[in-house]
Amino acid sequence: MTAGRNRSFDKEKALKEAMRIFWQNGYPGTSLTDLTTAMGINKSSLYAAFGNKEALFKQVIDLYVDKHGIVHAAELFKENMPLEERVREYLMSVIRMQTSPALPKGCLVCLSTSEMAGDCLPEDSITQIAGINEETVRSLSLFFEGEKQAGNFSGELSPDGIANYLLTLQFGLAVSARNGSSLEALQEVVDFTVKQLKL
Repeated sequence: MTAGRNRSFDKEKALKEAMRIFWQNGYPGTSLTDLTTAMGINKSSLYAAFGNKEALFKQVIDLYVDKHGIVHAAELFKENMPLEERVREYLMSVIRMQTSPALPKGCLVCLSTSEMAGDCLPEDSITQIAGINEETVRSLSLFFEGEKQAGNFSGELSPDGIANYLLTLQFGLAVSARNGSSLEALQEVVDFTVKQLKL
């Protein structure tokens, strides 16, 4: 019996491999052959387990956010640490992921955001990616609003302004990481950023 009939493969592992390929190549640069080769399955198994390329990509994005996206926010809520240090650790967590030798460089959401213009991504994926970016800004804004109300910072920047700045910064860091910047180089950017924010 073929793999396409009994689905005799590790679906979670296959999805992780699909994530790696999309992360490396981008959506338009990834073919079905790229996916089936990396996932170790044939096309019929891919369609049976995940749907078409568009449906698989949406599942990959969800996996990416769960495994490599929302995890960084935990650094912001660590106890007994000044806000400035928590923000620094948040950004350090981001760049450690973006430069990890065990992962493709950069950020899949950032890469996909850059592909939203034109016809690079399916409409559903554009909506999905835009929603992730909006939720990131909203969550960061709520966090800094709470910190401001708690008296942990009183700078001129608004919570919304800081949130938008940090998302923009993360995109810039991701592009730099994808371009070959080292963890040490990006750490200098993080240190400079935190100093300039004057939290």
